[in-house]
Amino acid sequence: MINFIKKSLVIILLVLFTGNLNADVKTYKMVFVPASEKGDESDYTNLISITEKITGFKIDTIKVTDYNAAVEAMRAGRAHIAWYGGKTYVKAAEIANAEAFAAGVRPGEKDAGYYTYFVVKKDSSLKKFEDVKGKVLSLNTIGSTSGDLIPQVELNKINLSIKNKDHFKKVFYAGSHDACLLAVLNNQSDVCGMSSRNFEARLEDGTFKKEDVRIIHKSDRVPPPPLAYSKIIPKEDREKIKKAVLEAHKHGEIGGYGGKMSHYMEVKDSDYNVLREVIELLNKNKS
Repeated sequence: MINFIKKSLVIILLVLFTGNLNADVKTYKMVFVPASEKGDESDYTNLISITEKITGFKIDTIKVTDYNAAVEAMRAGRAHIAWYGGKTYVKAAEIANAEAFAAGVRPGEKDAGYYTYFVVKKDSSLKKFEDVKGKVLSLNTIGSTSGDLIPQVELNKINLSIKNKDHFKKVFYAGSHDACLLAVLNNQSDVCGMSSRNFEARLEDGTFKKEDVRIIHKSDRVPPPPLAYSKIIPKEDREKIKKAVLEAHKHGEIGGYGGKMSHYMEVKDSDYNVLREVIELLNKNKS
């Protein structure tokens, strides 16, 4: 009877101790801008799991339906970590206390930068970039960097504007980079402005074949879409998260925006000043 009581006490103490350990685990929530029809958070599963193991933190993911909602989630304290597009990050840094800290590098590439592609079907009559005038243009969604901001910048270079009704037969936002491309493939659009990352990811997963399309214009390098955390997270925890992400590739296969990543590189807020300048210039040209 005494042994039974002792065993029971040990079990109770172990349960209480384990409960206290679980209660001490910090939980942070991570939000993603909706760039892909495929679901972007699934690309980060391994990275999140490795980061949890290294830091001891629990990271839960939350979904939002548009780019602004991803910023609002951090501003309101519902999200502590985020994957943003560059333009969205600039806004989040301004109003949501966000700080960029890392960006994924694809296998075989030197850095995390990417591009905007203007894509047409192979048999399209559009041969050069200037031919887009008077055509139907599809873009990602308002707030996207490579699917809205940079396309407008590139069009501005050839004296075209999506705001000018005389420049295009129609301009519409498809809702994601994938949907933008599918609009071209399904003859709903003559040309789409989209992220090179999504283009390559959909090529790899067989959504389309390379011979189905042509790229008639490629932008200058775009600063990478960063992982960012809120400055309300204690600095010690931010450093742990950053260190874990930058070293995650040593602990297993990892993914990110556009699929598999070789590793993550450190980025900082000033890396996005070029986008701030572009946004300011574009706004001036609109006024």
